Amino acid sequence: MGSIIDEHGGSDADVKARIGKVRAACLQLKNIWNSKQLSTNTKVRIFNTNVKTVPLYGAETWRTT
Repeated sequence: MGSIIDEHGGSDADVKARIGKVRAACLQLKNIWNSKQLSTNTKVRIFNTNVKTVPLYGAETWRTT
């Protein structure tokens, strides 16, 4: 996985891009969360396998300073 680094060594663009990916993924899953046809158990499985990993991917570039 590549990171976006600007000419000054910053990674703000990279962080914004990754946060944008999280938002897009959450919007795509909105229909699943609102579905009456899927059980809560199925929704939890989808959350654990797909949703948890996306924010963790985005958090890889967060600054700790």
